Amino acid sequence: MQFIVAVVCTLLLSLLLTPTVRAASRAVGIVAMPRIDRWHRKPTALLGGVAVYLAFAAGCLIFAPQAPGVWLIMAAGALLFAAGLIDDLVQIKPYTKLVLQLIVAALVVYFSRRLPWTNIEAVNIFITIFWLVGITNAVNLLDNMDGLAGGVSAIACVFLTITLLLNGQTEQALLPALLGAAALGFLIFNFKPASIFMGDCGSLFLGFAMGAIALLSDYDRTRNLGAVLLTPVLIMLIPIFDTFMVTVMRKLSGRPISQGGRDHTSHRLVALGVSERRAVLLLYAMAIAAGLLALLIRGMRIEVMLWLIPTFALTLLFIGLYLAKARVYEEGEQPVGKTVLRAFTDFTHKRRVFEILLDAALVVLAYYGAYVLRFTGRCPKSSSASSATPCRW
Repeated sequence: MQFIVAVVCTLLLSLLLTPTVRAASRAVGIVAMPRIDRWHRKPTALLGGVAVYLAFAAGCLIFAPQAPGVWLIMAAGALLFAAGLIDDLVQIKPYTKLVLQLIVAALVVYFSRRLPWTNIEAVNIFITIFWLVGITNAVNLLDNMDGLAGGVSAIACVFLTITLLLNGQTEQALLPALLGAAALGFLIFNFKPASIFMGDCGSLFLGFAMGAIALLSDYDRTRNLGAVLLTPVLIMLIPIFDTFMVTVMRKLSGRPISQGGRDHTSHRLVALGVSERRAVLLLYAMAIAAGLLALLIRGMRIEVMLWLIPTFALTLLFIGLYLAKARVYEEGEQPVGKTVLRAFTDFTHKRRVFEILLDAALVVLAYYGAYVLRFTGRCPKSSSASSATPCRW
């Protein structure tokens, strides 16, 4: 009952703080002006992240002051919130923000847990820092359309909460629940048509907080190695997918990765004819599907996982290739000549080699999936008593 009360109170506080921050931002002129590399078309109030951070911090102080890791997450989150706030007000260089993120991530790793993905401590430290910085910037990049970053973050927080509850970590589970409530209260005012943006102070804080909360999961409670490796990645799949696609496409197109633009996943969906609202809702649906898959693999047999995960990855590949066809750059921006991107496109769409490899992969997955469905990963039992014991691969 106290869990529900804490979430509801944090949600109400976020609902009260967001319009207050919006009015203050408008009064002092802290607004995002329309730009050629941005999606919005009218001046919009900034600093919605202030409401998100204050609501989350208040919820933690009132309802979860003794939760493991809460003070570290609040302190580290405050540093990145402050960095984002300065960037919203006066703008700081990308590499400066990156250095700050690395320092804060190193502090979290020093005082907290690591992702236990290998048996080598130094490798785990590197992976954890990369994870924290990567998710922070992924959410920051995802904040490119009304309601997208806030909604996907709220969905991710729901699945982080469920994961921790399934682990029996009730105290830790309250943290993503409070963060999700704070993001949801802001989302009411940020969904299309948005009257306020979260700004870098919100996106940097949200990304880092979710990445840090994922470290609190007691992975030792599951013997499923796939769940250990894939659960946090699947929960954060949409920010990761968007960042990967933007990075690859900008690199192949000869554009600086740090340069803003209308070439994100959401923008490509709109360029292909989907409305803005439906594009955001479609990415919500993908986030929910990935989160459900993250929960399913916790109790999934390794044989089934070896079929389901490659199939899911292949589906994402198809989606990425389809979205890559969308023309999202302004006239004259698209590089001319035989670029790597053009060569890659020619290869994937005109060469029989790709079709043969794809057909081979689909056939293997189809046969393997049929075998798993029929025999659930075991050899069929023989009628003879000597071979009645089921065998494994």
